[in-house]
Amino acid sequence: MDDLLAFTIVGIVTGSVYAVAASGLVVTYTTSGVFNVAHGAVGMLMAFLYWQLRFDWGWPAPVSLVLVVLVVAPLLGALVERTLARNLARASLASSLVVTIGLLLVLMGAASNIWPPEGRRIEGFFAPGGFDLGPVLVTWHQVITVVVAAAVALLLRLVMFKTRAGVTMRAVVDHRPLATLTGARPAWSSMLSWALGSSLGALAGILLAPVLQLN
Repeated sequence: MDDLLAFTIVGIVTGSVYAVAASGLVVTYTTSGVFNVAHGAVGMLMAFLYWQLRFDWGWPAPVSLVLVVLVVAPLLGALVERTLARNLARASLASSLVVTIGLLLVLMGAASNIWPPEGRRIEGFFAPGGFDLGPVLVTWHQVITVVVAAAVALLLRLVMFKTRAGVTMRAVVDHRPLATLTGARPAWSSMLSWALGSSLGALAGILLAPVLQLN
């Protein structure tokens, strides 16, 4: 019974991380039609950058988190959309997959050169604190992970249905030419969605890094 509870908690936390990552992947795919195979590599790169700022240079965690998730990651997503994804909108599925696989290899190579392979420890939020749930220790990082996943789902719902930018994204997905006739800017919506997706990928990478570590 103790093992069941422990594995249930681990499963919920891990599922929450992948839900955040999947949300970002879906946002980019539905607005551009490009399945970004390199989405996980973006999260990996941003997790390394967070480690660099937070643990190697000693920056405060909130500053590091905001800079990575809300500044660097969106800029990277917008750059990828502008230089790669926009040109793949009418390309074949095979072509788009090959290009994003190439991007995956580029990001992995960049990370390997900037941060040569070695053991790097990254701690979770408020580590090593937590509380006991029966015989199982639940860390604050695990709690934050689940809360963040729920908050992301709620915020995405509000953005997509309650804001003009979100309605425009959905309109572009449903019928791009008709959305253009009503004043929408599909290119801007696509860039925004890639920036948002990249931010979610970065957030997922940072949440997952304390579990897998940056080896």
